[in-house]
Amino acid sequence: MSSSNQSKYPENNPFLLKQNNTNYTYTIIKEGFYPSKNIICYTSARSRNGTQFKIPNKYLVQTSWGRGNLRHTIKCEIEYELDGQPVFRIWFEKNFQQYVVESKESPTKAANEYLRSKNPNTHANLSGIHVFGLNATDVEKEREKKNHSHSFKPFNMLSESMKTKRSRSFSIHMDTIFQNETLNFYNSSDQPVLQEIRFNVQNKNYLANYCDKNEEKENQHIDAFTKVIDQGPISRDAYQNLAALQPELPRDRVILNARKRINEEMSQKIPISILNIKHTPLASTINEAPDIEDQEIVEEIL
Repeated sequence: MSSSNQSKYPENNPFLLKQNNTNYTYTIIKEGFYPSKNIICYTSARSRNGTQFKIPNKYLVQTSWGRGNLRHTIKCEIEYELDGQPVFRIWFEKNFQQYVVESKESPTKAANEYLRSKNPNTHANLSGIHVFGLNATDVEKEREKKNHSHSFKPFNMLSESMKTKRSRSFSIHMDTIFQNETLNFYNSSDQPVLQEIRFNVQNKNYLANYCDKNEEKENQHIDAFTKVIDQGPISRDAYQNLAALQPELPRDRVILNARKRINEEMSQKIPISILNIKHTPLASTINEAPDIEDQEIVEEIL
């Protein structure tokens, strides 16, 4: 089970690992974690030197190898059941349909069941350790490092910027999970799109929007809110209270910026000149020749 030419992880993901003259490409989707010592399981010691590898929980990796028509791309998952027994699953596509094989015996059993499902007449065998990437030392080190790291600081002890940063990272991670899981539930032609998610942490609401911003439509949306507020009228304090209850409403500062933008656009399209009548002598305004010279008409008007 020798391995060489390993790309560095997590700096590189996907990364390459050459095992027994076969180049495997791994994309770590979920690193997973090692269960406690009284639960963790190990691979069978069948190699010459009796090497065993730890089996992680909640682990998901995409593995590819081979070329052309012999190219394989699968997703390998390991999950411990309630009784502490790991289940090895392989997800793959065949004839535009999604399939899964699993084994409670070993990763090698699952790998070869997959191979027989793809080609019932094959006499080849796969190493489950290679297919699942269980001997990728960089991944193991990264997993060990995180297992020994301190737990997250409670949310209410974070600064506002750190709360935003952590929630943003969580939202990005959820988007990654969505992209990786859609093919397990939908056809690739269905084009599922994650639009938004809402979550609450210690009574603080978050709304993550994943759609590309259309500035023109967004401005129209905000302008409509500004119009309703001005026609109401709705006071600034009242709107702030309303926005606190409905996180999807535009923030108060957004409305203020919209008003400023609308005023600037109006001043450009409809210039307004201001005359100070009090400081303008009337005599200076009657120096022009009159348009009506008929004295009778002038007297009648006056």
